[in-house]
Amino acid sequence: MRKIRSIISALLVGANLCVCRGDQSQKNEGFRELFANLFSQWDSNHDGILDLKELNAAIENPAVRASDAAVAVYLHRQLQVDKEGQNGLSLADVLAFSSNPQIQKDISGKAWHIVAINHSVFAPGDPSLATFHQGGIGDCYLLAVTGAFAFHHPELVRSMIQETNGGFQVTFGNGRTVTVGPLTDAELIMGASEGRTHGVWLSVLEKACAQIDLESKERKTGTNIDADDAVMTDYIGHGGYYSPIMTLFSGHRATGAPLSKWVKQDPKGGLEHAHELLAKLSIQHKLMVVATGGNKGKQLPKGITHGHALAVLGYDPVNRLVVVFNPWGNHFKPKGEAGLINGYPTDHGIFQVPLDEFIQIFTAFTYETDRPAMVARGN
Repeated sequence: MRKIRSIISALLVGANLCVCRGDQSQKNEGFRELFANLFSQWDSNHDGILDLKELNAAIENPAVRASDAAVAVYLHRQLQVDKEGQNGLSLADVLAFSSNPQIQKDISGKAWHIVAINHSVFAPGDPSLATFHQGGIGDCYLLAVTGAFAFHHPELVRSMIQETNGGFQVTFGNGRTVTVGPLTDAELIMGASEGRTHGVWLSVLEKACAQIDLESKERKTGTNIDADDAVMTDYIGHGGYYSPIMTLFSGHRATGAPLSKWVKQDPKGGLEHAHELLAKLSIQHKLMVVATGGNKGKQLPKGITHGHALAVLGYDPVNRLVVVFNPWGNHFKPKGEAGLINGYPTDHGIFQVPLDEFIQIFTAFTYETDRPAMVARGN
């Protein structure tokens, strides 16, 4: 363990992080120097302002490593959440962040983490839902489908990603092939949560899907989008539709079923209809995704949030239990009896819900059909 820590320390120092072990004033001095140096490097037009294009360029640059990448991500998020609509950060703004102890802790933690993770594409046992965690961006629609696909077809996930000259070639189930560059440290920080026990395959798939979205926007607009106009999270991190993702992975068209409407119109018959459909899809290992509505006035079980997409991994027709996967990969233990109020015991994001309660919780149900999709464009 000491040897590992010494290696990480050396890498961090090499990445411009002053690993300060003194009092707060010494830490402030070290971080002030780090932030000032990075501001000078990234202010490419020398106008005294760091704008999103300049921070995007830093995030997409493989040479921006560890603590430098963590700073780039932090400053990028500050501009995105800025409520006054400012177009950039001055040196004074950046230096003000550098002396905040909580920001220092966050930067150091992310730097240590990014150096320590397993950077191979697949570790033994990958892909596994036991190590599957959505990061801090809003791509649950993508990761719900990815989780279901990895659960049913782990061997296909391993075969669809090939390393090529530092980057990756990803071939999806609908025949679409996408080539992307190497994952940068900043992209690893921004995307799905990575760790020591698993590879970066999930981040590779996120980047490939972002590339598809970029190319789609270019076709629609008829213009080329520069690399620094947006980053990966801008394309996949603000919500989306899971039907196209389901088709992308499976090669089959997706459709929906209004389960709650069935039950509302015919309580007994509708429930049986839903039971039969789930049993059939489960036996066929079809991809299935559900979502919660955005109406925060509706009470949901604890542990389940509004406006979120989750995968359905299977169905137990005997006990009428639906197996659901939350792409957060979270753990949850109800306080009291499990159910519509207290929630359901959750391990690595997986929990079971009685069919009648399942229909009350989720507002949308989408699944993979047997119908082949159209030939993919942009191969």
